[in-house]
Amino acid sequence: MTEEPPRNPPPPDIDPEQLRQFQEFQRFQEFQRFQQAQGSEPALPPGATPPPAIPPAAPPPPGPRRRPLWQVLLRSKFVRRLVYLVVVLLVASYFYEQYFGGDDPGGVAEDSGGVENNVIAPANPYGSNGTIGQFYKHVGTGDGGRACAYFKSDGPKKAFAEAFGASDCPAAVAKLKGEVTDVSTYRQLVFPQTMVNPPASGSVDVSSCALEVRSGPRLGKFVLTRQTSGAWAITGYEAEPSCP
Repeated sequence: MTEEPPRNPPPPDIDPEQLRQFQEFQRFQEFQRFQQAQGSEPALPPGATPPPAIPPAAPPPPGPRRRPLWQVLLRSKFVRRLVYLVVVLLVASYFYEQYFGGDDPGGVAEDSGGVENNVIAPANPYGSNGTIGQFYKHVGTGDGGRACAYFKSDGPKKAFAEAFGASDCPAAVAKLKGEVTDVSTYRQLVFPQTMVNPPASGSVDVSSCALEVRSGPRLGKFVLTRQTSGAWAITGYEAEPSCP
């Protein structure tokens, strides 16, 4: 007969170190159950190392870089339109001064002696910026106040008004303004060679028949006299119904 193997084999030998760890684990479980029963947070058993801490969350990525103020303004349609408007106004002002401006003292002031009124007028009777050129310009723009201020006295001023069938000098200027078809061309008088340089004498005659006048009426013959201030005022006037 053969021998039967034992029904319950003997337990294998237990490693002492494994047994010790198993016993510590049991004690740890009992310790945790005790702490939970006391209402406190479970603590680590003696000799156990705490779990590694959770690393802090990474900071959010930086937002888009903010544009400088000048770039924001340049990208604004309103600012661009405002700049365009300023440029247009500057250009318009420049051309206005070129065609309608000019040195024009204008007005009337008393001289230092207080005996007579000295007309504040250009220092040259000729040229576009001279007394005659400025007088034509003011007639073309309908500025009777400035045009009539070039007359030294009421005599030639009245003669000028009567020559054009007006009650006074400003009324004559307003009437003549209606006959001017182009102001910029009308004020660009062409003087003869004899009326280029300032005259040597203190009084000169300027006939509109000697001038090249375009886009408006001729204004007659003027007598201009140099004042003590150096300005050339209109001291005489004669109508010129027609030119030879």
